[in-house]
Amino acid sequence: MGIPTTPQITVTGERPSRLSKLLKPFAFMSLPTAVLAVLFLIPMGILVYFSFQYGDLTGQAGFTFTNFTDTLTDPLYREIALATFEIATIAMVAQLIVGIPLAYVLAYKAGRFELPLLLALVLADELNPMVRIYAWRMLLGREGLINDALTSLGLINAPIDALLFNKFSVIVVLSTSYLTYTVIPIYASMKAVDSGLFEAAKDMGAGWFTTFRRVLLPLIAPGIFIALLLVYVPLFTDFAAPSLVGGTSGIMLGNVVADMVLQNGNLNMGAAMSFLMLLAAALFSLLAYQLSRVKGGAK
Repeated sequence: MGIPTTPQITVTGERPSRLSKLLKPFAFMSLPTAVLAVLFLIPMGILVYFSFQYGDLTGQAGFTFTNFTDTLTDPLYREIALATFEIATIAMVAQLIVGIPLAYVLAYKAGRFELPLLLALVLADELNPMVRIYAWRMLLGREGLINDALTSLGLINAPIDALLFNKFSVIVVLSTSYLTYTVIPIYASMKAVDSGLFEAAKDMGAGWFTTFRRVLLPLIAPGIFIALLLVYVPLFTDFAAPSLVGGTSGIMLGNVVADMVLQNGNLNMGAAMSFLMLLAAALFSLLAYQLSRVKGGAK
C-alpha cells in the first residue's frame, strides 16, 4: 500500500505579474525618454563635432583644439564673459529681491486673490518676449514715457540717455523677463511651510528678519535653488535683450555666439563657445543641486 502524497500546488503567473508591474513604468517612460535622448544627444554630438573642427578657404579641415584655446585666451572674450556674469548676477539678485516677497504675499497674504494673482503672473509671461523688449524700449528711450514723465514734472531739463543701450537697460529687461520662473518655485516651497511656525517664532521673541533668516529661508532654500537653475543659467545665453537694448556696453556671450554663426559664418568657434557655456551651466547646476541637498537635509 503506497503512502499518499500531498499534491503539489504551483502558483503560476505570480512572478510575471510582479515583473510586469515593475516593468510597466519603464515601458511607459521608454518612448518619451528615447525621444528626449535622441533630440538631445544628436544635436549635442553635432555641437561637439564642430567645436573640434577647423576649416579654411583652401578646403583643408581636421581636428583641432584651437577653437577652445582661442576662446579661453582672447582678452575680448574674457571681458565679455565677465560682463555677462555681472549682468546675469545682478539680474538674478534683483529677481530674488522682488520674487521672494512676491511669493510670500501670494502664499500667505493674498487670501482669495491668490489664484487670480498667480494666473495673472503666469499670463504675463505668455506675452511674446520681443513685445516685452520693445515695450521697455518705449519706456526707457530718449523720447520714452519715463523721460517724458520726468520732463513734465520738471525733475529733468533734458532726456536721460543713460536709461537705454547700456548694461542698466539689459539688467532691467532681463530682470522682468524671467520673474515668473523665479516666483513660482519659491511660491511652491512656501506653500509647503506651515504659517504657524511664524507665530511660534514671534511668540519666542524673534523679529521679522530673524524669522526670515532662521525659519523661512532654510525651508524655502530648495525652491530658491530651483529658481536659480531655471533662470540664472538661461540669463547667460540670452541674446535678444542685449541685441535690442544693450548697445555696445551691454553685449553678452549669447550675442558673440550669434554673430559668429550668423554673421561671420564661423560655426566651429561658435560651437566651441556654446560647448564651454554648456559646461559652465552643467557645473553650476551640479553645484546648485548639491547645495539644495545640503539645505534639504539629504544625505
